Amino acid sequence: MGALLIFTFSGCIKIKDELTIAADGSGQVRLETQLAQAGLQSLSQGLGMGMMGNSDNALYPPVDESEIQKFFPAKDFTVTVKPEKDAHGVVTLVTVAAFKDINALLASPYGRAHQLSMNITNGSLVVRGITGLEATARFADAKDSEQMRMVPGLADLRKQTNSMRDEFRITLPNAVSAANGTPAGNSAAWITDQSGYTNNLDFARQLSVVAEIKCPATGLKFTPLTPVRLGLQPFAELVAGVVDTGTPVDTNKIVAAVQFVPCSLSVTRSLDLSGEGGSQPSSAQFSGAVLLPQELQPQKWGDPKLDEVTDAKGNDLKPADNDENRFSSRSFSSRFEGDDEDDTNQPSHLVTMEFRAPDWKIKEIARIKGSIDLQYFGGSQVVKLTNAVPAAWIVDASKGAGSMMGMDRSEKNLQSETLAALGLDLSVQMGMTQPGVTMLMLVVKGKDASLLDAQVFDANGQPWPTQLQAQNFGGESGMCQVIVAGKPQPPLSLGLQVSGHATTVTVPILVEHVSLSH
Repeated sequence: MGALLIFTFSGCIKIKDELTIAADGSGQVRLETQLAQAGLQSLSQGLGMGMMGNSDNALYPPVDESEIQKFFPAKDFTVTVKPEKDAHGVVTLVTVAAFKDINALLASPYGRAHQLSMNITNGSLVVRGITGLEATARFADAKDSEQMRMVPGLADLRKQTNSMRDEFRITLPNAVSAANGTPAGNSAAWITDQSGYTNNLDFARQLSVVAEIKCPATGLKFTPLTPVRLGLQPFAELVAGVVDTGTPVDTNKIVAAVQFVPCSLSVTRSLDLSGEGGSQPSSAQFSGAVLLPQELQPQKWGDPKLDEVTDAKGNDLKPADNDENRFSSRSFSSRFEGDDEDDTNQPSHLVTMEFRAPDWKIKEIARIKGSIDLQYFGGSQVVKLTNAVPAAWIVDASKGAGSMMGMDRSEKNLQSETLAALGLDLSVQMGMTQPGVTMLMLVVKGKDASLLDAQVFDANGQPWPTQLQAQNFGGESGMCQVIVAGKPQPPLSLGLQVSGHATTVTVPILVEHVSLSH
């Protein structure tokens, strides 16, 4: 795809989302968005990049081509995007995303945004889902504060959502036999218009209603495999337990597909002119990116290990100690020369290793050899934590800066025998809320287990739009931020999708003849 499309839309948000499913499991999504694009684009980036430093999540609906790529991955969808202008000069961005495999649709970010669920029961195909626009409607209720000024685009969104309209339409292979929307032939539609509501919160609640449609399964040539949907039902109806036993990890395929791209080598030399011997020793820092296709990304990255580093004369430059601060890693998305010509961002993982600096006369590092562990978790299960986060753990930021200064930032453990058995330790370090948004900062510890997804439920057990923003620096601990659109009443219950039983794949790192410039 080419450059981002930037338009000026009218001061409203209008979405028309049409999902069509054929009998063979193929189909298409036609998405029409008429909105104040700049505000929503920066808001999505602010909720991901601004708050946690890195995220592939995006706020529904996608409003530019980079977000469209996230919702409809190129390996599973054929996508066209174009603007259309009506007689009054109003521009609508039209996206058509065709797919051949219904299970690719279900597994996509689009499927998650709608919490799409499909199953064949008693001779009928049953499809359930949500509009996906509830989060945007609730974020629009956010009040101005120092914390929310850190999120680009939120102020623009609040100004431009005085008129919202959402139309979600599903077309099935056969005539509709039942639907809680407005049926017509093989289709049913769910239309929600803000003009019919006296306040934004009532409108947001209506957007949370679960759409359900069914038709006879006659002639269907596909078997839907719905991923875990934590936000499609009340907490009481969420079923805990093992949901996926997993498939064996093809370690040979992973090792064959991995690429290591050297990025930089920097040498820092120090000279003590004081005679007191207090200066830091000279050092060298090497960094590179580990590249893997999206489908082979691990659930957890380990810290890189340095086995050997020598200069051009064969001198050993490996540090004498095992200080863990010398080795680090983190994930991000980037592009390198030689990437696919479709301009999509490629998942990357940056590794950094520090070692002793060579003599200043040395012109080359002869060899850097090491490795990094990739962990893949076999299967997953749903864990329910009832009333896990009490009101006392959540600071109301709308009460002013004084409430934030007194925030308890200690790690408050989420007790669970199931998590303990999996080797996963979760703690809440911080909770903050105000109209429009609630945030929980989680500390995640565990070598052989991983937190895949999280869903927040209010005191009445109702699900609220939730995104899990993870920051993986490698090793056995990390941070996750749970972002909830709106202000659910505590105590908050949590639904978690957790994986365990890790398979470790060790990927070699080898670089030779690295030139030094002085």
